[in-house]
Amino acid sequence: MGVSVGALPYNHVRQCEVTMPKTSAVAVAVLGASFLIAPVAHAQAARSADAPAQLFAKQIENLDRGLVSVRSGTGNLVTWRLLATDPAGVGFNVYRGTTKVTASPVTASTNYLDAGAAAGSAYTVRAVIGGVEQAASGASLNFANGYLDVPIQNPNSSLYAANDASVGDLDGDGKLDLVLKWDPLNSKDNSQSGVTDPVYVDGYKLDGTRLWRINLGRNIRAGAHYTQFQVYDYDGDGDAEIAMKTADATVSGTGQVIGSASADYRNSSGYILTGPEFLTVFDGRNGAALSTVDYVPPRGTVSSWGDSYGNRVDRFLAGTAYLDGSRPSIIMARGYYTRSVVVAWDFRNGTLTRRWTFDSSSSTNSGTAGQGNHQLSIADVDADGKDEIIYGALAIDDNGAKLWNTGLGHGDAMHVGDLDPSRPGLEEFKVDEDSSKPSSWFADARTGQIIWSTPANGDNGRGVSGDIWAGSAGAESWSAAADGVRSPSGAVVASRKPGSTNFLAWWDGDPVRELLDATHIDKYGTSADTRLLTASGVHSNNGTKSTPSLSGDLLGDWREEVIWPTTDNTALRIYSTPIQTDRRITTLLQDTQYRTALAWQNTAYNQPPHPSFFIGNGM
Repeated sequence: MGVSVGALPYNHVRQCEVTMPKTSAVAVAVLGASFLIAPVAHAQAARSADAPAQLFAKQIENLDRGLVSVRSGTGNLVTWRLLATDPAGVGFNVYRGTTKVTASPVTASTNYLDAGAAAGSAYTVRAVIGGVEQAASGASLNFANGYLDVPIQNPNSSLYAANDASVGDLDGDGKLDLVLKWDPLNSKDNSQSGVTDPVYVDGYKLDGTRLWRINLGRNIRAGAHYTQFQVYDYDGDGDAEIAMKTADATVSGTGQVIGSASADYRNSSGYILTGPEFLTVFDGRNGAALSTVDYVPPRGTVSSWGDSYGNRVDRFLAGTAYLDGSRPSIIMARGYYTRSVVVAWDFRNGTLTRRWTFDSSSSTNSGTAGQGNHQLSIADVDADGKDEIIYGALAIDDNGAKLWNTGLGHGDAMHVGDLDPSRPGLEEFKVDEDSSKPSSWFADARTGQIIWSTPANGDNGRGVSGDIWAGSAGAESWSAAADGVRSPSGAVVASRKPGSTNFLAWWDGDPVRELLDATHIDKYGTSADTRLLTASGVHSNNGTKSTPSLSGDLLGDWREEVIWPTTDNTALRIYSTPIQTDRRITTLLQDTQYRTALAWQNTAYNQPPHPSFFIGNGM
């Protein structure tokens, strides 16, 4: 039976109410439902000392406990999710097989070290509410070697490597599944000529069951900037869809051919500069094409995007945003060096409809050309319960209008989150490519006002912001072309920069974040970094970017997992932390800014996710 939230009908959903204090994430229980609409307290509003937490009904996944058992020394670290629907006083009993191994319910965290237990032991957890033990969770996933291998099926082992991945509940069972992009070894940057083999996209259960395979076909070129795929439940039916650009000869997971099966628009240099372009939503259960529309904007005259050979015209970005404050919309974009067009789509009742189009060439958007990055971010920067698109140096409001524009131009990396918990709202840290502009800057994400910047210093290609050091309050920011590690005020608080300028991950037991680069995780220190994990038998992706297939809070407690492909590309190897923590935080999957960041993580130059609230020292 459907439930109505506002004017929008939903099938198989229920509501609950939750008030989230400034830095906590708690909720009240809700009756079971195949899919959940939960009001998520808006972190920006909650951080204001003179305003109570605001409640907004946002569609979120109905997740299970995500229980994992990771080998830790001579025991097993068992970790599980705290859900937004759990009451504040919930505790958990841990069972090894039929034996309860906790003397009393675990209440201070959502992990338990079963010292001396045999590797491979099976676990369940049971919530304890008001002294009453609830039903058992599903069985734990076994990380007996510190990792879990998910078998994958290479289209051609001599021609393909596993690349970027995403997650979503593809079949509505409350468990996250994987969506994997296979890149051919002859994939190209847009600046490089040459014909490429087709891109494949697969859906997998965590036991390695392949649900479907989509062949994007000869008319979709392979490379980091061509295929950005979004995995999310856009229609609220409890299982995720996949949205991506398609073309003539794309073949769905059920064998449907989109457009003409025989069309071939590749020119002698391998570029595809003619022929129809589409946006397709695929069914997460079987890969069937559910709705296909013309891609907006069309390429039109190739040279109008900045060159005549096909580099800038085919620079695509994608994301997912709650533009109405309740339900997710698809964001598809084209261009960022010159003209930029960002389009919002809704997928409802089996049909794609366009919500709005932002075009930098419009007279109302004067000065917004050339402001995009090699990625975007999604966040509610103005605290109205609706998401904005942060498009590099430009922010687009939930209604498609320009919100602000710094005019500082294109860059390779940016981070949006509560980087300075001492001030209200969110912040953006960004590095710039234009040698005439500041090499990096830190801004109020609501207004675009620059808080601090560093002097121009050529093309600054790398930059990171996150709380990686307890010695300074808030997030630390650093970049390739600026000196030192900087505080939220811009002051240099440490002269030694981290050994990497790449990804971040919460890995050890404290709330300070770690450094994730290539196939290892390190903890920052002012004299040297400390190695916490060196993954074995795996490879990073995307050339010198050295990024994982996916990293985020995917399983277990609030700490983050990392997924790399094995060296032989026969499995996706998921690592989860073996380190105990005394912190208890609601799964980050149910913070919608963080969850949508996992969806856009695979876009172009991959960047790590940030939640809408501060996690770090002194939180």
